[in-house]
Amino acid sequence: MRTLKTLILEPNPFQMIALHQMLNAIGVYDVLTAPSMSAALCSLGRRGMVDIAFCDPQLKGGDGLALVRHLAEQREARALILLGNVVPSVMSDVQAMLADSEVKLLGHLHTPVSAVLMRRLLDVYLLESMLQARA
Repeated sequence: MRTLKTLILEPNPFQMIALHQMLNAIGVYDVLTAPSMSAALCSLGRRGMVDIAFCDPQLKGGDGLALVRHLAEQREARALILLGNVVPSVMSDVQAMLADSEVKLLGHLHTPVSAVLMRRLLDVYLLESMLQARA
């Protein structure tokens, strides 16, 4: 798999480790992890833009939506995958935030996350990236 740089915003250590290991098993090894919005901003500041960010937009304290807003405004991710059971009103908010940005919403993974579905979303991203590079 082409090298991808990813960011996972996940406050639950068990969930974070599971997602990190899932990405590693798929062949994605450049994985930034952050338990909070402030940690995510530090990682992005140190390592720069990511290909794909993963987050639950309904995290307590608003960190998930704050990350989506930051990524859309600062263009620090090319794509986003939502985690968890996202209610329709929050999904509408996310889509509105991304509407005028260059961040593509790749999809949504329900918890517990399926490695097969994650791989499909990553493959979609890679295919679209390859087609854009040829254009």
